[in-house]
Amino acid sequence: MIWNEVRFQTLTDIALGNSDSALNNQLLAEALLEGYVATQVLAVRRLMDDRKKDVISFRRLVRDIKGNWRLFTRENYVCFDGLPYDYEAVQHQVLMERAGRGFFWDEKSGPKAFGTSQMAHEQFDRLTGISAQLRRRDDRLPTSIIAKIEHWLNASGADDLAKWSHAHLAHAGGPESRKRIEHLTVTTGKIKDAIRALARAIEAISAYVLYASGRSRSLVPVALFDVFENFDHPVMSSDTFHDAELRWRCLSDERDGYLDAVESELCSANARQGAP
Repeated sequence: MIWNEVRFQTLTDIALGNSDSALNNQLLAEALLEGYVATQVLAVRRLMDDRKKDVISFRRLVRDIKGNWRLFTRENYVCFDGLPYDYEAVQHQVLMERAGRGFFWDEKSGPKAFGTSQMAHEQFDRLTGISAQLRRRDDRLPTSIIAKIEHWLNASGADDLAKWSHAHLAHAGGPESRKRIEHLTVTTGKIKDAIRALARAIEAISAYVLYASGRSRSLVPVALFDVFENFDHPVMSSDTFHDAELRWRCLSDERDGYLDAVESELCSANARQGAP
């Protein structure tokens, strides 16, 4: 979603900055706009889906975490995947075992990873506001954290985009369903705001609440190619206009032909079975 956002905004700026750009061609503009809206809104819808128990979505993950918030104690936060709780004792033990044996690399996981355990304790301290001297195994993350994350989601406008997609994009909503959301409009600004809120909420859950890998300051993937390759060339040369027009007509005629013989085939089928 972040990649699509940066890509679309970059192309939009190029098109708006040069009225003669090929990006202002009606075909290209329609393809870019409709493709951007469809992919981004459907991606938001998947993340916010909360309809069924068998749906995997970020909204359901947040709900499950909130329902099991009592489990987010300091001991579980630090030790859930095998890290030691008392990192100082483990550090002393490891240093005594390694004494006189030269340099060594600290383990990053498992019961001897005292450095990783220390960082987990310190992050839990920051989230709870508890000083290191007052640490207890049954310390819990404050409920204000999950409340803040839910607030980000609820205020993001992502739910409105999901509702709009139900009636206009993912399904062909009838008049009544469309009337219920006729006040909703989709703009690139609303999509951008929703993505920003979702990115922040996902980072909060992943890097802080679950103490898993985060992506702080590295949301946009690094392109392994020149993103502006051939942008200094025209979309097509002047001597290919005629061929492109013929191709358009050929494709149009072929699609128009999809309707050929519909009546005759229906009547022939009726004749074979015998009219009632």
